[in-house]
Amino acid sequence: MPNLAASPVAPAKTTLKQSAVASGPAGLSIERRPLAACAAIEAEWRDLAGRAIEPNPFFEPDFALPAAQHLVDFRDAPVLLLWDGAAASRRLLGFVPARLRHRLLGHDELTGWSNPRLGIATPLIDAGEAERVIAALLHAPGRWGLANTQNLQLNRLDLDGPLLRNVLQIAERTGHAAALEPLPVPPASAGVPDLANLRHGLSRQGKLSFAESGSRQELRDMVELHLALEASGSLARAGAAALQDTRESAFLRAMTRNLARAHRCRIGLLSLDDKPVAGAILIGRGQRLWLYSGTQDERFSSFVPLAQLVAWLGRRSRRREIVGEAPGLHAVTVPQRLGDIRLTVTAAAARRAPLLSRRRAAAA
Repeated sequence: MPNLAASPVAPAKTTLKQSAVASGPAGLSIERRPLAACAAIEAEWRDLAGRAIEPNPFFEPDFALPAAQHLVDFRDAPVLLLWDGAAASRRLLGFVPARLRHRLLGHDELTGWSNPRLGIATPLIDAGEAERVIAALLHAPGRWGLANTQNLQLNRLDLDGPLLRNVLQIAERTGHAAALEPLPVPPASAGVPDLANLRHGLSRQGKLSFAESGSRQELRDMVELHLALEASGSLARAGAAALQDTRESAFLRAMTRNLARAHRCRIGLLSLDDKPVAGAILIGRGQRLWLYSGTQDERFSSFVPLAQLVAWLGRRSRRREIVGEAPGLHAVTVPQRLGDIRLTVTAAAARRAPLLSRRRAAAA
């Protein structure tokens, strides 16, 4: 169903228990629990999302909890929770979905996970505590009785975002080698389609109308129309339409309704004689929105109805930027500049780590 592209991280075996807590540097404690079990800390999780150095709706409860409930590959995905303070008054500073990769030789590696459904995989980290949180991720897993990790990989980060800048600055101070690998960007189109001319051609087939969901009831109704339109094309013939998968359709319905409560989801439809010919689900709030899913009636594909719909949705607000990687839509969406960052311990970093930990502990 989703049009978003990502590089999934293969599952890695781990010997850690379902829930484990360890002390980290500078007074932080690190708890590991499955994503589905994070429903118990939903209030603290939402509070962190509101003060994160970079917003990421895909790692907020409204998206992640329905995914954990309905989608098998999300249910037991491990999350590291970084807490500050005593149990009675602790504050969540980091929500980092990540797996521990064991190495026979050398240091283990903590790897942030991703999934094709995620437009971006930036972990939620308190804007004022990024250095402490990243330092804990680099060094604290060794407290679980394993080899000190000290290697960290985060996937699908915004190359222009503040978190990546912080990670690079911390790597420079700690002496870690930083390898940044930009992800491929769809090639630029030969030319922007003449949407006005194509829209005029489509209008000859019947009466055109554009709509964007306003109320939550409108969103529910438009989700069903979107699903039905998708199930009428080639995806359905291949057995890959969301309506053909009870888990996928249940997730999509729950996720869109949850996000709509916080005005983080909207749906657009382009109709011809009141029958949908294109649908788009957008996730996010403010200037940046992600095109989570797009579909169109293949009988009218020569008129690019989906591109016309996305362009119309983008013009609905002067500050609206629709990010997407759907094939053929890069002329009307903003391609994402994403990359993977890997911090590798060096001999100098290994020698400095205990000293830095002691200094941070003393400062705290």
